[in-house]
Amino acid sequence: QSRALEEKLMIHNIPYKIYGGQNFYQRKEIKDILAYLKTIDNGLDGQAVKRIINVPKRGIGNTTIDRLQEYADFNDITFWEALVNAKDIDTIKNAALSKLETFVDLIGRLRAKEEFMSLKELAEAVIEDTGYIESLSQNETVEEVEARRENLDEFINKVVSYEEGCKEAGEEPTLSGLLEEVALIADIDNLDESEPHVMLMTLHSAKGLEFPIVYMTGME
Repeated sequence: QSRALEEKLMIHNIPYKIYGGQNFYQRKEIKDILAYLKTIDNGLDGQAVKRIINVPKRGIGNTTIDRLQEYADFNDITFWEALVNAKDIDTIKNAALSKLETFVDLIGRLRAKEEFMSLKELAEAVIEDTGYIESLSQNETVEEVEARRENLDEFINKVVSYEEGCKEAGEEPTLSGLLEEVALIADIDNLDESEPHVMLMTLHSAKGLEFPIVYMTGME
């Protein structure tokens, strides 16, 4: 539930820290879905493509990724372009090529859905079509998976908020626009803890701590 509070603090340039946790946009599942959306948008962010090429696990190894990057560097093209043309790379074996093609096809299907889906529906399709939640269940506890699911639900709320804001402003919501807005909000400098700042924490983690001013939210 911290996302809305964090965004308002960032918009108003108020430094803050999450006590005993991470900032919303620094959480793994949020970085993963953003990397998928960036790749769907244009594929120009090579780091984003690399982040999710094997998330969930597809059996694509580091050697294959390195060969793609070498091909991209040699031909002065993006990592995504190298990925699309992986069949032209002699050093990539057929087994790995098949896995790369499966990933490229997945992104292609999601790009096709972008044409007729709302951004909310597209974000939900990314989570559903990739089997992201199911993959988490293989390595994490029920509690950890549920926490990540709740964070993804909150990200969907962010997408809806962006779409509603565009509608009120008479603008067309776009994937590029959403990513630009998130990038601005998520671009936080390292906090200087010697300076005054807001501490965000749960009631449980506040146990035994004292502060001169305390606000309790969500008490309904």
